[in-house]
Amino acid sequence: MGLRREDELPPPPWQRTPRRGSRRREDPITQEAIVAAALELLDAEGLDGLTMRRVAERLGTGAASLYWHVGSKDGLLDLLLDAVIGEQEVPDPDPERWQEQLKQVARTMRATILRHRDIVRISIGRIPMGPNALRYSERVLAILRAGGVPDQLAVLGHHLLISIVNGFTLDETGDGGQPPADQPSLEEGARIARDYLASLPPERFGNLVALADHFTITDPDQRFELLIDIYIDGLAKRARTGTAA
Repeated sequence: MGLRREDELPPPPWQRTPRRGSRRREDPITQEAIVAAALELLDAEGLDGLTMRRVAERLGTGAASLYWHVGSKDGLLDLLLDAVIGEQEVPDPDPERWQEQLKQVARTMRATILRHRDIVRISIGRIPMGPNALRYSERVLAILRAGGVPDQLAVLGHHLLISIVNGFTLDETGDGGQPPADQPSLEEGARIARDYLASLPPERFGNLVALADHFTITDPDQRFELLIDIYIDGLAKRARTGTAA
């Protein structure tokens, strides 16, 4: 949902998109339509297939019209990331359930990333401060502060949550790079690793041999739930003791 004129926010200092008083009357293309077309293209073909020319083709216009609305491809990617952040619902803070609420925020973030191919690649190195990102951060911080998390720890915990989910999904989706062509599937690779580790000389690799069977655990949901449990447990412990950083 777009901002009303009276609700518009000042731009962040690194904004890469142009600010227009009003769009050109003769140009039927809107910034929102450009972002929607770009997101469809991203989902279908990934970041490597997302070009200004391809987006313009989807909208039946020329690339110059796009640049007038979004400034540059980086400006478009900023808008695209903010639109995806805007898809994520953050609950109203409940002090008694803040830990479970934060876990749900993490689950929603992961699910949103998995819905949009390569979106985590776009997020790397960007400081999201579009209107959706600001509202999102405001609501997540409200949950943390309602749970009694000290202010400095709340900010650091919020940033770390994003890093944790982005890092997990980067590995989960393979967005960080392409595995070798002859790489086995995750499940097959785990079985191969288990059998290989179990065959090692136990006098030299006692821990790997003893734990070989556990290397077959590949369920990403199980791994993710453990990850956020460990994160929340640590955050809650620091909140109880009043420890910040």
